[in-house]
Amino acid sequence: MNDLPRTFHPDPAAEPYRANPASMHRVKFDARIDFTNGGYVEAKDFLLDIEGDCISPERLAEMIVSAMNLLRAGPVTITAMRVVRRGEHQDG
Repeated sequence: MNDLPRTFHPDPAAEPYRANPASMHRVKFDARIDFTNGGYVEAKDFLLDIEGDCISPERLAEMIVSAMNLLRAGPVTITAMRVVRRGEHQDG
């Protein structure tokens, strides 16, 4: 699907992420978010709602920063991502 891992520098002015519990698809991903003031957070098998059945890794990086309200986010490295239908994954 995508050549990963890849690192992105999300636009702070990007459209904010809005969860949609009625969406039919979600993106399941692994990522590392480095902060501009030091440190980082990692996500493993994290799920976010998406509209439709595809998403670009560039948009996913923007969504991660927005969904987690990471004000000092720097580069976002996505190491894995795949779109899953709601109910086809373990999230309970």
